[in-house]
Amino acid sequence: MTIQGAVPVLLMPFDDAGEIDDDGMRRQIDFCLEAGSQALAFGWGTESHLLTDEERKQAWTTAARHVDGRAPLIAATTHPAEAGVVALTRIAKECGADAAMVNPDPLKGEALVELYQRLSEEIGLALVVQDAQGNASAEDLIEAAKAASAITSLKIESPATPHKMGIVKAGLEGAVPPGRDVTILGGSNGALLIEELDRGSIGTMPHPAMIDAFRLVVDQHLGGDREAAWDTYTRVILPIARLVQSVALKGGSLWLHKHLFKRAGIFKTDRCRMPSAVPPDWVMERILASVRISGLKISSLV
Repeated sequence: MTIQGAVPVLLMPFDDAGEIDDDGMRRQIDFCLEAGSQALAFGWGTESHLLTDEERKQAWTTAARHVDGRAPLIAATTHPAEAGVVALTRIAKECGADAAMVNPDPLKGEALVELYQRLSEEIGLALVVQDAQGNASAEDLIEAAKAASAITSLKIESPATPHKMGIVKAGLEGAVPPGRDVTILGGSNGALLIEELDRGSIGTMPHPAMIDAFRLVVDQHLGGDREAAWDTYTRVILPIARLVQSVALKGGSLWLHKHLFKRAGIFKTDRCRMPSAVPPDWVMERILASVRISGLKISSLV
């Protein structure tokens, strides 16, 4: 299994009572796949860390059954304790996920490598290493990919991400045994997408509402047309990202994508468990205007 291209981090849909909306999850998955998603992921942006174990099982099982093999499904199984990581990863496999995404923080060095070795040997589910906030060094990432046979991808979203990606990409060459392909993807909602692709990334994991734009940028860049990729990125993705950042709202991007799905009839509510500020009216007006002229799948629905 290869994780690459446009991989949206699914949003967690809630109803008015704050319960998970299974139908909303199914509609979201259909939207993402129709828009060109090449895999689907549960992550921090899914508010996974704010779910109970039973809610995780519910969401993962609902998604796995609905995806039904149409694309790889990645479950976030990060936990503060190693035993918790192992337990959640085992549950993800039982629920039908194809891969588990694990942030190794606070482990470093040999302890970090041993965690992924243990997951590979005891559970056998494909693994995505999530390097967020620079918790893992480039050397640790290379060593983990070399030692843990289940690692299929590295999601790097740390400070100086493009530079780190280049170091990791070079280090993987010759370190990973023949027949294994460990891909590199970016995150941080595509803030440095073009530069990441320049340095060895072959995909990204953003919020889902504009996933077709991210798919197009990645396809254009990997197809050798960096100029077209830059044009799509600056014309479609960047204006909306800049508007969200213009008022520096904590959690504003998460709420915005849920709100777009609510307007599109995919979600019942734009409710978030994570603290999420609502942009002022003038920002929302400009965001909606940008979305409506974007030509994206979401543009005809909002």
